[in-house]
Amino acid sequence: MKKTAIFTLLLLLTGASMMAQNRQARQRQVVTFQERRGVTLSGGLQIAVPTGEFAENYGRLPFGLNAFLSVPLLNAPIEIGGGFAWNHMASSREDVNIQSSANGDVGTLRINGNSYTYQIHGRLRPFNGRFRPYGEVFVGARNFSTTSKLQTTGGVSPTERLDRSFTFIAGWGVGAKYEMTPGVFLEARFESSIGSKATYIDPESISITDSNNFDYRNLESRTDQWALSVGVAFAF
Repeated sequence: MKKTAIFTLLLLLTGASMMAQNRQARQRQVVTFQERRGVTLSGGLQIAVPTGEFAENYGRLPFGLNAFLSVPLLNAPIEIGGGFAWNHMASSREDVNIQSSANGDVGTLRINGNSYTYQIHGRLRPFNGRFRPYGEVFVGARNFSTTSKLQTTGGVSPTERLDRSFTFIAGWGVGAKYEMTPGVFLEARFESSIGSKATYIDPESISITDSNNFDYRNLESRTDQWALSVGVAFAF
């Protein structure tokens, strides 16, 4: 009887020890996952705020979308990556009568002005918990593009026009991510950039001529701006 009790006690102690070891192993795995720094993919809505000459000449708030990819350097709090942003600057759609057409054709005028930003960044993100603030510097280029087309329902040939202007940019940004569910974060971001001179569409200058053509004026200035965005980030 005594031997049976001792044997039973040993089994209980062994089982308790194994359960404790398994629990500690799981805890270590959780800590390891939380401490591991992985790739982050994010995207969201963005609004740009022109400053300086850009604000004086343009006078609107371009809105659009952005996306970023950040990769940690080993397991250090430093990340490198790149991003893209699209902002809508101007648009017009109007049905017009083609005065040069003997058949009285009707045309549709479409004009769209957009900016496309491409950048690479270096980011410092010291914390890896649920709340993850960061700061970064970046360089890149911005393309101001205006496409316009006058299409007709008759035999008059369509008129098209494409204007592009590139500028180099540099700046800094700050942001923060907050984990809502494992691996999914709500992200807010602010950036300030300086841009060299570029030409871009003046939204107030769009006009149609009597000769069946359309026209608009391009503005030229430095292209400094702020940008605010909010979106979702995914950590892998």
